[in-house]
Amino acid sequence: MEFQLTEDQRMIEASAQDWLAGNHSFAQREERKRQPKESNKVWADFAELGWLGLALREDVGGFGAGPMEAGLLMQSFGESLVTEPFVSSILQAARLVDLQGSDDQRSSLLPKVIDGSERLAYAHAESGVMSPWAPRNARATKTNIGWKIDGVKEGVEGAEAATLYIVTASCDDGAQRAFMVLPDASGLVADHYDTLDGYRAADLWLSGVEVDVDAVLGSGPADAGIARVASESLVTQCWEAAGAMKTVVAQTSAYTQQRKQFGRALSAFQVVQHRLAEMLVECTEAQASCELASMLLANSDGPCWTDAAMLKSRVSRAAEFVSKNAVQLHGAMGVCEELPVAATFRMLLAFQLKQGDGRRLAAQVGAEFLSSGAYAESATLGAAN
Repeated sequence: MEFQLTEDQRMIEASAQDWLAGNHSFAQREERKRQPKESNKVWADFAELGWLGLALREDVGGFGAGPMEAGLLMQSFGESLVTEPFVSSILQAARLVDLQGSDDQRSSLLPKVIDGSERLAYAHAESGVMSPWAPRNARATKTNIGWKIDGVKEGVEGAEAATLYIVTASCDDGAQRAFMVLPDASGLVADHYDTLDGYRAADLWLSGVEVDVDAVLGSGPADAGIARVASESLVTQCWEAAGAMKTVVAQTSAYTQQRKQFGRALSAFQVVQHRLAEMLVECTEAQASCELASMLLANSDGPCWTDAAMLKSRVSRAAEFVSKNAVQLHGAMGVCEELPVAATFRMLLAFQLKQGDGRRLAAQVGAEFLSSGAYAESATLGAAN
């Protein structure tokens, strides 16, 4: 049975597609890449459209939308290869503040995030820590006046334009906490660079960075909030990849109808028709998997890490198949910058590694199912006899 969108979900999808069609063509995207920083104009447009508050609760001025709505927006972003750090700033950093922060922290910070005057960046990923749910190597030690943070964070998207970093770290009590750190804090060094998929990111070195007590999000451990944000953002990134796949399949189909070989269009060859059909099947299955994972997240307050990990595994396999075949069917044009296919290939390649490799996450889920005995119970059929 085909999944049916609600009226609100259709409005989100339509508004995103309309704005992106007029303001984020492939040529406009390439022009923005030549700018030194992320475009403040684009971010201001996001604020005006209400997207910056989409996933945040209503009491701070947000819309209180769920994983499905965020996913539909990210799917549109994927179709247009948007490179603004929406995931890092809104779906990770701001969402963690919304989940974990005190009432004062939420009310003072999040309205500014929603109107675009404050920009956050989420410093969570670390070298050698593949799973976004695993404890961090960065350490936070309690001092007489607050906390001292030491560690290295990698691939912090949106760091260059951020006015505040949300940094995760493990503490001496074994729990994880999240800290608000200013970009110009003493002991913090940032190395900014362009990423494979067109973003601007940074590696952050924190050496004895001192923050006061008020810089800690909330009053206790943030493990549950960090785990929830990891699952939600991973699912939305899968939606983004599904959108990119959908578009590149359409572009590849159109290209094979125009390109001729041996006097015939490539699309006339049966082997090409079969390959395009297989790519479309992969896209359809990825889309359906995103819808299911979003519904599971919406119906649970827990981390739902197994659902998110299995989704990443499935969509990663689809992304690899679709992107490689898109390049192959384009021939030499598949690696030329004039066409979107090369940029899409890089975007989908980077997606496969963000927040954990799909194969490793699948192995972790399998190990968990074996150790817990959950493999013997089906969500549809129930427990095995």
